Amino acid sequence: MADPARSTVQLANSETGILQDLPAGLAVSDITQAFGRVPFSYAWAGVQMVFLSAHKFGGPKGVGALIMPRGHDLRAQIKGGGQEMGRRSGTENVIGIAGMGAAAAAAQADLAAGRWDQIAQFRNILETGIEAAEKNTIFVGKDLPRLPNTSCFVTSGWKGETQVMAMDLAGFAVSAGSACSSGKVKQSRVLRALGLDDDAAASALRVSLGLETTQDQVLRFVQAWTEKRARLRAA
Repeated sequence: MADPARSTVQLANSETGILQDLPAGLAVSDITQAFGRVPFSYAWAGVQMVFLSAHKFGGPKGVGALIMPRGHDLRAQIKGGGQEMGRRSGTENVIGIAGMGAAAAAAQADLAAGRWDQIAQFRNILETGIEAAEKNTIFVGKDLPRLPNTSCFVTSGWKGETQVMAMDLAGFAVSAGSACSSGKVKQSRVLRALGLDDDAAASALRVSLGLETTQDQVLRFVQAWTEKRARLRAA
């Protein structure tokens, strides 16, 4: 087992949305996927440092934050003018930083208002509709704590990349559970680690909902996916 003091763990897995327990004394946690979508407090997390990216909660791209205890310093990776108290040289992106702060405040308000609870209901509607059309579909992490907006499901025999193309033609942007690199399809290490075989890992689809997603859009997605699945069976 890895030493927590030397480890990095995602709070929420970016592929499945599953929320992971952070062991006490953990050195660093990537909370990018979870920030603003589920309650989180650095004070009670028990982790030494966390980092996040603004674009994931509506802030500007290219801005992020590293949160660590007062009095704790890291060796500078970029040296030069000595900005940011010597931690990272280079002119600060003041507009980006202010934008991130405003986005973080808005994300906190949305979470407190229960807007993500509604998105979780839409995700459940989506999964219920998919399950009704294909009983053998596996919803990864369905019985585990997970993000309210992420659904990763596996329909064996229907490649994830094929589903992505089919849904793109129907007007929906989704992603496959397996990654493509340099033209070569690789099996998802995440899904393999969860015990799924090669066929299942290659047949995953990841659907992500946002605060602007409507129930009508979810129902139209289910209808389009169901029709594409029926055509595949009839072929």
